[in-house]
Amino acid sequence: METANSTHETAPVARMAHALSFALWVSICSVAPEFIWQGLLANSHKLDWAGIGSVIVTGGIIAFFVEPLTERLRAFRFRLSHPHAPTTQATLVAFGLAVLAVFVHEAIAAFIDHPPSDYADKNSMAYAIAAVIQWAWIPFTTTLAWLGARKALWARAPLFMIAFASIVMVGPAYDWDFADSLTTALPCTAILIYGYLVVRRYRAEPPFVRCAKATALVAVVWLVVAGLLQLVLSRFGTHGYSLYSWPEYTIDFRFYVGWVIGLAVAPQPIAR
Repeated sequence: METANSTHETAPVARMAHALSFALWVSICSVAPEFIWQGLLANSHKLDWAGIGSVIVTGGIIAFFVEPLTERLRAFRFRLSHPHAPTTQATLVAFGLAVLAVFVHEAIAAFIDHPPSDYADKNSMAYAIAAVIQWAWIPFTTTLAWLGARKALWARAPLFMIAFASIVMVGPAYDWDFADSLTTALPCTAILIYGYLVVRRYRAEPPFVRCAKATALVAVVWLVVAGLLQLVLSRFGTHGYSLYSWPEYTIDFRFYVGWVIGLAVAPQPIAR
């Protein structure tokens, strides 16, 4: 009886831990494509034989030593129950992911060592952390709002309002210009509401694959419409107003790709 009571008491804590872990997983995935891209750019102008050798050695260690250990620690067993891919395929996939990990490391180093020239603070690490928070905060709070969509009104309403406030306030909080704030707030608000309705509707199944599809749909529609609008402004605008610059447009594209991937691949937050 004491064990049953203890399990009952810890269940809400476990569910909360699962929810926070899932939201963190999704938010980090939304940041990852941009960091990988920045790593590619950071290495494109200084790639030499020493750099290639460093990537190969580091990638090999991660692929053939770290990744197998991590997989077995995750499963808590030495022999995995699922069938393995052919050795060549597993090698290519593991090595490719390891090379991506190296590029992510290079991107972080680039952010820390070479912050933008207009960044006044000497603490470049603070800049790097702030950049991650700016990209990850909206997916994090939005995912928590979706996770709470099936809860009682007193629980789901504050989570939804926090997510909506985060979408609206992240731009002013980090001194974005009006165009950047607008091009973030409009699609992210649509994603928040659409995903919330998806979770509320599909109660008999895990909804987050559907949320991934909803996020992808809104992102595609937004990027197409915004891209066409920017072409019109560029062609016929008389005051030089710009909704998007090309770098900002591609940053948003990579952001939404990461967000969708996070929702699709993150472990479902089910307490066991």
